[in-house]
Amino acid sequence: MYKQRKLIISLALFAASARADTFVYAVSTNYNNFTGQFGTLSLTTGEFNQIGAAIPGPLYGLAPGPNGSLLSVSGTGNLDSINPGTGAVSVIGAISVIGKVSPIGVANVADTIAELNGTVYATDLYGNFYTVNTKTGAATLVGVTGLPICPAVTNPAGVSDEALFTDGGKLFATFDGINLATSSVVDSPELYQINPVTGVATLVGPTAFGLDAALQVNGTAYGFAFGYTASNSVLSLNVANGNTTFLGDYVSSPVAGGVNSFDIEGAIPTPEPAPIGLLAIGVAAVLFVRWRRFYGQRRGWFARATPSRGA
Repeated sequence: MYKQRKLIISLALFAASARADTFVYAVSTNYNNFTGQFGTLSLTTGEFNQIGAAIPGPLYGLAPGPNGSLLSVSGTGNLDSINPGTGAVSVIGAISVIGKVSPIGVANVADTIAELNGTVYATDLYGNFYTVNTKTGAATLVGVTGLPICPAVTNPAGVSDEALFTDGGKLFATFDGINLATSSVVDSPELYQINPVTGVATLVGPTAFGLDAALQVNGTAYGFAFGYTASNSVLSLNVANGNTTFLGDYVSSPVAGGVNSFDIEGAIPTPEPAPIGLLAIGVAAVLFVRWRRFYGQRRGWFARATPSRGA
């Protein structure tokens, strides 16, 4: 009995320690050399651990794909597939957004993606909203969100931050814009809810600046804010009003901290950790052993209490 109790306690502590730190898959951009990274990020410590080699370009957004793969958008607007075990990236095809080139020569491309109820959605630089064929990358226009146009379309110094994510069966987006040359805000940071049937975005409220990725884990929405001239932050995000609460800084390998260097551009929950399943198996095994012992004792008692047929 003592050994059985020790086994149960050990398994429980093992599983509890695994649940104490929540990991998510994430893609990040190294703005020192404009390469991408794929790996896991701890929501508890903010530490990013790279999986596989560096990616030869940024990736934006993360969504579940076929056969356990993950999907993301390349800087050139392709739908890419990521093997979460190795970090290997392969191109599926171009996300066929509305063809448009701005007066300063910026071509319209897909900006980011997210998945809701089995459908992958994408936005582009002009705030259009699409469904995406995960096998080919072909995009079907749903509607116009009403989100601001990316400042880069009209100004080489302009950039935007956008996160597309789901929470509670609803689709949300955050957006802001900044002029890097003047450090002036072009579009104030706002949280929107998007109607997946029409694509129309409804303003929820102001939110934190620099949100490039967000996701929901265990009932809590988290956002990842690029600091520009400050630290990169992990935030809790209230999708009812856009309010955020600072939880900690996030750091990226191989350079820790990374003011104006590493930026989390997409995140998605990882599968349920194995130790929880291990705990269940361990408890079931202990119960089975106890049942067998109890059943064996009962059989022995009946054998002793029942006269033999030959008596």
